[in-house]
Amino acid sequence: MRKMFSGESRVFYLYRFISLAGTSLVYAIEDRGPPLGVKIGIILVLFIFATWITDMYTQSGKASRTIKITVGLEMTGMMVLHLLSGGMDSPFLWCVFNPAWMAASYLSSAYCWFMMLSYFLFITAFSYFFTNGQMQTLGSMLLSENRFYLMLLFMTLTIQLLAGVKNRLEIANARTNESMEHMKSLYQIVEAATHSDSENLKIIFAEFALKLTKLRMSFFWDVNGHAKPDQLITQGVLPIGIETSLSEAFDMQEAELRRLESSRLMSLAEYGDFLVMPIRSSTRFWGVMGVKIEPASYEEGRQGYIQQLGFLSELCSVILERHQLERIENQLMIIEEQNRIADEMHDSVSQYIFGIVYAVHSLSRKWKEISREQIKEQLQLIQESSVAASQELRSTIYSLSSRKNGGDFWITTVKSHLDSVSKLHAVKVNLHVTGDDHRLHVNYQKALFRIISESTGNAIRHGHSTLIKVELRIKPDEVSLSVLDNGSGFSVKERLSDPKTVGLGVNNMELLVQSLGGTISIQSTQGKGTHIQLTIPFQPQDNKELNELQMMG
Repeated sequence: MRKMFSGESRVFYLYRFISLAGTSLVYAIEDRGPPLGVKIGIILVLFIFATWITDMYTQSGKASRTIKITVGLEMTGMMVLHLLSGGMDSPFLWCVFNPAWMAASYLSSAYCWFMMLSYFLFITAFSYFFTNGQMQTLGSMLLSENRFYLMLLFMTLTIQLLAGVKNRLEIANARTNESMEHMKSLYQIVEAATHSDSENLKIIFAEFALKLTKLRMSFFWDVNGHAKPDQLITQGVLPIGIETSLSEAFDMQEAELRRLESSRLMSLAEYGDFLVMPIRSSTRFWGVMGVKIEPASYEEGRQGYIQQLGFLSELCSVILERHQLERIENQLMIIEEQNRIADEMHDSVSQYIFGIVYAVHSLSRKWKEISREQIKEQLQLIQESSVAASQELRSTIYSLSSRKNGGDFWITTVKSHLDSVSKLHAVKVNLHVTGDDHRLHVNYQKALFRIISESTGNAIRHGHSTLIKVELRIKPDEVSLSVLDNGSGFSVKERLSDPKTVGLGVNNMELLVQSLGGTISIQSTQGKGTHIQLTIPFQPQDNKELNELQMMG
C-alpha cells in the first residue's frame, strides 16, 4: 500500500466531513423518515463513527491489512446507514464514495470494485425485499432506478480514473525524487573526492554504494592495497566473519576479477549473494566494489543495482585516474623546481663558493711568500665573495618561501572571508588561531575553508546568529576546529534523520571530514545555538610529500 501524503489526506478528510454535513442537513429537514429527534441521534452517531474511521485511517500507516479492514468497516457502516435512512432514497448515498476512493487510491482496483459490487447487491436486495411497496419485479425495479445505478457505475469509473492519474503522478514524483537524490549524491561524491586523498576514496565510494542502493552492506576491494587489512573496506551491517571470507574469496579469484568486464554475482555459502562490479580505467585495474543482496531484492531491482554500481565504478575509476595523474604531475613539478633551484645555485652560489675555495687554497700555499698587505687583500676578497654567496642563497630561499617573503598565508584568506561575512550581515565573528598554518597540506586547507564557510553561513542563514566564535588549533599531528554560535539552534536528531531537511551543507561537512580520516560532532539546542567540533589527523606538508614520492618510487 502506498503511504498517504499529508496534503492529500487533508483534502480527503475535508471532503468526508463536508459531504457528511451537507447530506445530514438534507436528511434532517426533509419531511419523510423518522422523527427529528431520531434523525439527530442518527446524525450524531454518524459523525462519531466518521471520526473513529478517520483516526483508524490516520494510524494505519503502510499496513494494507488495516486499510482493508477499515474500508470494509466503513462500507458496512454506510450500508447500515442507508437501511436506517431510506435505502435508495437515502440522502447519504453520496457518502459511499468515501470508502470507494480509499480502496481505489491505497489498495487495488479489484478491491474497490468488490466493495461497490457488494454495496450494489446489498442495496438492491434490501429495496426489493423490504421497501418494494408496489411489488415490482427485479427487472422493473432496476429499470425504474436506472439513474441511480448508472450514477453508481460512472462515479466508480471516475474514481478509478482519478486514482490511476494520482498513482501515475506519485510514480513520477518518486522518480523525480530519486533522480534528485542521485544528483545530490553525485555532487557529494565529487565534492568529497576533490578534497580527499586516494587512500580515502575507497571509503567514500563504499559509503555511497550503500546509500544509492539502499541495501544493508557494501564493500570496496582495492587490489593495489599495500597491506591485507587495507585492501577490503566494508560499510553497513556486517555479519561476523564476513570480511575474512570476502577477502579470501577475492584473493582466490583475483585473476578472474582482473579479466572481468561487467558485473557478476558471487556467492558465499554462509553469507549469501554479492553483486560485484569491476573498477578499471584505460591504464589499470583498481579493484571491485559491490553490495550484499538478498535473492528477492536482486530479482526485483537487478538492473537498477547494476546501473547504480556501474555509474559509481566509472566515476571511481575516473577520479582515481585523475588522482594518479595529479601525483605524477606533482612529482614532475617537484623535479622541475629542484632542477631550477639547482641551476640557480650553480650559476650563482656555486661560482662564489668555487672562487672562495680556490682563493683559500691558493692563499694557504703562498701565504709565506707574499706580503702582509697582499694577504689582507686576499682575505678581503674572500670575505666579499662569502657575503655575496650568502646574499644569493638568502635571496633564493626568500623567493621560494611565502613565510619568509611575507606573502599571503592561507589563514589570511580565511580572515578576509570572515571579515566580509561579518560586514555583510552585521554579525560579530571572532577567529582565534593557534599553530602554524603552513604545516597544512593544500587538501586540508581547502576542506577546512569549506567547512568554516559552510558552518558560519548556516549559523547566519538558518540560525540568525549575532555572534560566531571560530577557533582553529593546528598541532603537530592533528588539526581541530570549533564553530560556536548563539543562534536559534535545532534538534540534531530530527534534522539529521530526515533527508529532506538535512541539506547538502551538513552532508558535505561530514563527508569532507570523513574523507580526511577525521571525526565531526554537531551539538545544538533549540534557542541556545549550535556547536560544531571536528578533529582531523594529519602529517606535516613536507613529510606528506616526501612519503608520496617514496611510495611512487
